[in-house]
Amino acid sequence: MEWSKLKNVILLMLLCVNIILLLLVGSQASQDKRYQAETRQAAQAVLEQGGIDFTLDEFPDDLALSVTTVTRDRTGEAGIAAALLGEVTLEGESEVRPRYSGPGGVAEFSMNGSFTITLTPGTWRLESDQDYESSSQACLEAIGFTGTLSGTDRTGTETVLTYCQSWEGSPLFSCTIRLHWQENDLVQVEGQRLDGGISASVTKSLLSTPTILVRFLAGINEGGYVCSRIDTMDGGYLLSSNTTRQVQLTPVWRFVTDTGTYYVNAVTGEFSPLE
Repeated sequence: MEWSKLKNVILLMLLCVNIILLLLVGSQASQDKRYQAETRQAAQAVLEQGGIDFTLDEFPDDLALSVTTVTRDRTGEAGIAAALLGEVTLEGESEVRPRYSGPGGVAEFSMNGSFTITLTPGTWRLESDQDYESSSQACLEAIGFTGTLSGTDRTGTETVLTYCQSWEGSPLFSCTIRLHWQENDLVQVEGQRLDGGISASVTKSLLSTPTILVRFLAGINEGGYVCSRIDTMDGGYLLSSNTTRQVQLTPVWRFVTDTGTYYVNAVTGEFSPLE
């Protein structure tokens, strides 16, 4: 057989092999999608049998976060106080709970990341071209806090905006900051924040979303909680320790329901209500 003909035969054989491989891969992908769809439908059916409506428009994808260890960094606390209060002075010698005072008010910080900044009226005011959200966002940027607005409460002349911290683009549910407005004056900023560097990051096998839903239902039933509807289901982190210098960020799913908020650990499946 001439070389040119043999070459064509070889190319044809390789083409056939590639087509067969593509068909096999496509068939496997199709089976995986079908299995995934069936698993999701089964999880939703289990919830409905348990009396819980799954009202989300889209079924959440499996979570892809790492178990992360962060070393706290408290060196920026004086800068945070100065950003809102002007030039500050450290009161006392306590490293556990330092207190700073300045022309705009006082600020106090704790080892677990919680803090309270009380501002003198007139220090940070709502400008004529701003609303509460834009002015609050400017305040958070001034202290180096990255987060998203999670709620607004109004009582009389007071308006409180709550922000959840973001860590590496994901919600850090344990850390929230509340900004208290009295009419046009920001009078207090308080809550908990995490500032520091990643000292370790471990990729672990996380439970699938359908498994998380089943664990959620089991937690509701075993704990004697009452719930009839899931309004929001989103993934993020919880702090496993609030006291030590090194803290662990654990991947979790947060469920916001018609009766309360609950968490399911994405690694272990442990269920816990919002405390």
